[in-house]
Amino acid sequence: MATWWGLALVVAAVALWMGPAWRPRPLAGVTRPRPWALGHRGVRGSLPENTLAAFRAALDAGLDGVETDVQRTRDGALVLVHDPEVNGARVVDATLAQLRAAKPDVATLPELLDLVRAHPGTLLNVELKTLPPGGPTIARVAAELWGPLPGALARAVAGALSGSGLEDRLVVSAFSPVALLHLRLRAPALRTAYLWSTQPEVPWPWRHPWPAALLHADALHPRHDAVTAAAMARWRGRGAAVNTWTVNDDAEVRRVVEAGVDGVMADDPGRLLRPLGRMPEGPLGHPPEGTP
Repeated sequence: MATWWGLALVVAAVALWMGPAWRPRPLAGVTRPRPWALGHRGVRGSLPENTLAAFRAALDAGLDGVETDVQRTRDGALVLVHDPEVNGARVVDATLAQLRAAKPDVATLPELLDLVRAHPGTLLNVELKTLPPGGPTIARVAAELWGPLPGALARAVAGALSGSGLEDRLVVSAFSPVALLHLRLRAPALRTAYLWSTQPEVPWPWRHPWPAALLHADALHPRHDAVTAAAMARWRGRGAAVNTWTVNDDAEVRRVVEAGVDGVMADDPGRLLRPLGRMPEGPLGHPPEGTP
């Protein structure tokens, strides 16, 4: 009998933690009206992605914020690079100097923080890039769960963002529940977002946002094809912000906005702002096909 009572208490505690105890926190420092138009890697196509020039162009065009990817180099620099390699060199095995020798416009997280400070009221989404090279396989998930990379990156990013003065207008996102857990433990004041995709190549357990409740994420970041009216009703019941990626089609921008998302990430300011009834203020790009 005692065993059953103990099991019942555990189940009740988990249900409470993933239910009423989950209270997503708003981004009080983001003063732009919703839906937010967010530049995916700054802009893509007209300028090299994830560079200071791309972020500046996105913000100068009138976007409400930017999204970027962060990795940690061998010498501890937090660089804004999406792919695991730059010119054949693995980012995590290279130094900042080596990366910049191969690609001089590699930007760092502190440099982007300075740029965002100069644009009050905007949102910054920093994505933790922790998966090793290759497709989203079970082996990659295992590397996430037991490898050292998620914890090391999350701790470094937590240190860089805590005390930055931007805590109430930035969100840290990841596909990795492990990385987000490390971040929450190290810097509980930072807002977090759980990223996921429903694509068939993604292992089934990671096609659903269940880790968001377990981690008490403040926002949900689904791929745009996962956004439906029914899904939005469920997510809205939680009180979490919903920002979707990467929407480069005018009709799809309008669809997800009508569904009720809080933010839309896209590669090109024009393709994002025009369907929202807003005119871009700066140079436009022509986005390539790409991944989040």
